[in-house]
Amino acid sequence: MRTYELYSIKEPFWTHYGARPEMIAGLLKEYKHKEHVYYKEIEKQVRYITNLVPVLEVREYLRDGFAGLPRFRVFMRGSLLVCQQNGSEAALCMNDHLMILHANGPYKIEHLVLKLLATYDSRYFITNSENGHYNWLKSPVEDQRKFG
Repeated sequence: MRTYELYSIKEPFWTHYGARPEMIAGLLKEYKHKEHVYYKEIEKQVRYITNLVPVLEVREYLRDGFAGLPRFRVFMRGSLLVCQQNGSEAALCMNDHLMILHANGPYKIEHLVLKLLATYDSRYFITNSENGHYNWLKSPVEDQRKFG
């Protein structure tokens, strides 16, 4: 199972740190360690630079995005959205300042979820702590690097 964390970064920080994703990644890495001596301050910083996730809007946008595609099954319950197709599954759990995407099977369905999220809001920052990868879903700078 692959797991990704997505944060919607506020416009001024997205623009300012666009060419330096490692700075955002460093802050988010520190944020994951709740035993950190400065955790409360780090939590305030993360909440300051991230947007609240508009759960209902994102759910409806993704549901509409999957509506015209053949053989996709989409289930929604509260802040959880599950998409399935041909042995692939992606589950998106939405919290206040964070979305977590769990994916199984071929990469097609998670790629589609990420593509739809990028068209909904281009300021998402994605991390994969299992392999240490991170980047913007859509880069605010022209020399966009691939995530993965």
